Amino acid sequence: MKKVLTLVVALVLCFSLLPLTASAAEEYNLIVVNHDASTSMCEEYIETLCNQISEASEGRITFTFNPGGSLLGATETMDGVKDGMADICWSCTSFFGGRFPISEFINLCGNGITSARMGTDVYKAMYERIPEVQKELGDWIPIALHSCAYAPISTIKTKIETQDDFKGLQLRAAGTVAAKYVEALGATPITMPTSDVYEAVSKGVIDGFCNDWHNIDCFKLYEPIDYCLKLPVNFTSCFVMMNKDVYNGMPDDLKAIIDQFAAGYASDMAGYWWDSCNYWVGDKMAENNVEVYDPSPELKEWAQSEELVGPIHEWYVQYLNDAGLDGQAIYDQCVAIVEELAPAHEGDWDAEFNYKDWQFDPMTYGK
Repeated sequence: MKKVLTLVVALVLCFSLLPLTASAAEEYNLIVVNHDASTSMCEEYIETLCNQISEASEGRITFTFNPGGSLLGATETMDGVKDGMADICWSCTSFFGGRFPISEFINLCGNGITSARMGTDVYKAMYERIPEVQKELGDWIPIALHSCAYAPISTIKTKIETQDDFKGLQLRAAGTVAAKYVEALGATPITMPTSDVYEAVSKGVIDGFCNDWHNIDCFKLYEPIDYCLKLPVNFTSCFVMMNKDVYNGMPDDLKAIIDQFAAGYASDMAGYWWDSCNYWVGDKMAENNVEVYDPSPELKEWAQSEELVGPIHEWYVQYLNDAGLDGQAIYDQCVAIVEELAPAHEGDWDAEFNYKDWQFDPMTYGK
């Protein structure tokens, strides 16, 4: 009888130790939130990225996706991840005006950024070189820092061909910085969630909007408009962020996998995907009888002139000062990064491409 009891005790002790083994401790299911629709390219991006991480971890990291704001709304995602309501989010600074002021340099019109890939490289360099950027993002683990595609100006009824055509228009603008530019153009900036834009345009509540190409596709904004002026109002800084406690609680080998994706792959993939929207979303516009057109040289020169954008850049410096930062010093650092990286992006638009063409091995990327 004593032998039987001894064996039972030994088995109980053995099984009680099983949760402490590596195989049990190293399995993680992470909750991912995104305000964009389940059918959007953005959601396809985040799911593709996360599934690649899962594959690299041999299934020890898995993900549960919550697109379309089903768990957290657009303005709730960052705090939701920080506070542990979710583990990973995709979001952008235009929802949080003033909270990430240095990151909003990417959003500044006339800053010299010409593509999402360039904006992505600028944002990564800002994070690496400017400690204040690391501080304003310090409540999360950045997996991707990237730029959205540029925001053209889409309108109903009015085809914008001269600077006078902006007068009297009410245009939805994406965030504080973009609103300043719309105002400088002579139009009235209107702030509203992208999800409300379709109805507002359809009912004539607003005359148009400045939304980037991927938003135009996500919310089918090519349906209620007549014109799309390919004048880049601004780009937008975006990010994929992870809860710090979840990351820090992972074993070193799994953290190393996250780090490999965060070292550049996730960001560069996003820049490429978002730039491609310029082509295939433009095709959807054409299929819906939207006239997509380039500004005249005169209109483009005026819209990007120092006379127009200079006061906005001065405002941005003060915007940084008001946040308790050395605005001029940080602005100068950001401008210097743009000037340094610009030559490498001169050929970004040499050939048409699609995001599905992105084919790289994430585990050897950058090595």
